[in-house]
Amino acid sequence: MIVSTEQALHIFNKLPVEMQSFYFHPEYVINDACNKKDIQTIFFAKEDNGNIYYHAFHFGKVPNTTFFDVQSPYGYGGPLCFGDKLFIDGCIEEYKKWCLDQSVLVEFIRFHPLMKNEINYYGQITKNRQTVYIDTTKQNLLCEFSTRVRTAIRKAQKSNLKITFSKSRTYIQQFIDMYTELMIKKKSTEDYFFNDKYFVQLLQNELVYLVSAENEMGQVIGASIFFASGQIAEYHLSASNEEGRKKNVANLLIYEFAEYAKRCNIQALYLGGGTDSSDENPLLFFKRGFSKKELPFQIGSYEHNHRIYDELKSVYLKENPQKKQFILFYR
Repeated sequence: MIVSTEQALHIFNKLPVEMQSFYFHPEYVINDACNKKDIQTIFFAKEDNGNIYYHAFHFGKVPNTTFFDVQSPYGYGGPLCFGDKLFIDGCIEEYKKWCLDQSVLVEFIRFHPLMKNEINYYGQITKNRQTVYIDTTKQNLLCEFSTRVRTAIRKAQKSNLKITFSKSRTYIQQFIDMYTELMIKKKSTEDYFFNDKYFVQLLQNELVYLVSAENEMGQVIGASIFFASGQIAEYHLSASNEEGRKKNVANLLIYEFAEYAKRCNIQALYLGGGTDSSDENPLLFFKRGFSKKELPFQIGSYEHNHRIYDELKSVYLKENPQKKQFILFYR
């Protein structure tokens, strides 16, 4: 059931449209791997008489061992299952056997709240944080937003900003520079940094959008990357400079893309959650201003070799106790 990229894309496109999140798209999973060291992309998928099991993941070496691990790409992942339970259960058992044969030690999965794809998961499931999405089927999206967000959008509109949907090299480079500068300023962890190749390749896909806000002098002061696949749109990455933050461009960019998604008959714009699990997280507070629609983000783990995993963790944590809560504690 290990399939090629072409076969994986064929199976992905056979999924119901409400399950076709771009985070699971073969091209996204492959592109995300280019931003990581020593990571291989694997597609474990099968389609039979309308039954589908699709699992796209990253496969990497556990440092200083002969073992490997499985994890979702940046954002979300895990198996997408559709059809007969007997078929799904059979695929799960086949996948587990493959993992044992390949010396997989452990897997770490980030389930997608809109997909609810933890429903068929065989391992441990833990709630991580709340996330927000906009119902783009609503007749008047502005009415769904909080007073705070509506005020911010109106302020941005009065600043005579130009909203541009463009993936020209100039706009891409301006986004890269702005995003990198912002992550450095925030002292973000390594997970939030991406190389230039990542952005350039990602934005080549027709399902990926770069939306930029320009001031009256034609300078980009904020921009966001969105996905739109099947019936789902997603807010991926965003950045703005000091002027952009003062003029609330982040609010305007989300609103403009939500309206675009609505015109395309997309059912939801998924915004995600905060930067941590706190209910008081500032980013979560920002996103809650756009919608009262919330879903829990959950993570999953499964130890394919429980004994070795426990032994390694016990030794590792003696020198790195701060890693206790991490499933992939060695990364």
